[in-house]
Amino acid sequence: MLGYFCGALAADTLKIGGTGSALGTMRLLGDAFTAKNPDIQVTIVPSLGSGGGIKAVASGAIALAVTSRSMNDADRKLGVTESEYGRTPFVFAVSAKSSVSAITRKEIADIYAGRMSKWPDGSPVRIVLRPASDIDTDILKSLSPEIKEALAVAEKRPGVQISVNDQDAADDLQRIPGVIGPSSLALILSEKRALTALMLDGKDPTPQNIASGVYPYFKRLFFVTGAKRSAAVERFIAFVRSPAGRKILADHGHWIP
Repeated sequence: MLGYFCGALAADTLKIGGTGSALGTMRLLGDAFTAKNPDIQVTIVPSLGSGGGIKAVASGAIALAVTSRSMNDADRKLGVTESEYGRTPFVFAVSAKSSVSAITRKEIADIYAGRMSKWPDGSPVRIVLRPASDIDTDILKSLSPEIKEALAVAEKRPGVQISVNDQDAADDLQRIPGVIGPSSLALILSEKRALTALMLDGKDPTPQNIASGVYPYFKRLFFVTGAKRSAAVERFIAFVRSPAGRKILADHGHWIP
């Protein structure tokens, strides 16, 4: 009898994990979903990264993964499927206490290469990097050949701060004076981070500017599910795609393609 009740409890729990970029929004969506579906409790696990989330859903450790990259051939062999649910601006962020509000790609290249070592107010510039295998690093490299070259220089710099996941990066951006690094608008807004998403080359990193193509730098966000979706997963995804779910996405830095 005890085993039966434990199984019933597990069936009523929807566990979601994956990229840190999406977790804050998933918490908001989960709270709103549970308010309408009190028989299902949504649990958000700490950041697993996109690859970790895919493996976790394939193994059955979580019911639904969220990722910020498309699946590769190795992922597809695990028998999982993906569907895009939104896009959010990829941004360079600084502490909300900073007076900096804009940056250019040339300045980014100069910062990573060590040629620009002070902000306009004279305070030192510091950087936060992500692991070489991270999607943020891939996006950085794609911004310009100069940034790609400068990033290679920065990665060899002794003592440079490397943040393992999106939440660690946001913590470091808030904690370290004068620091700049990559993040996403969705994370900043959904987690109410004390960070400023900088204008890049004079363009605001907004969902509207993603939609129009004015701001071309963004992360694609996906749901990844196993071969068979549970009823709870189906209901949650349907809620995210409903007007109520779409409003939560739109209010927290997402464009819905």
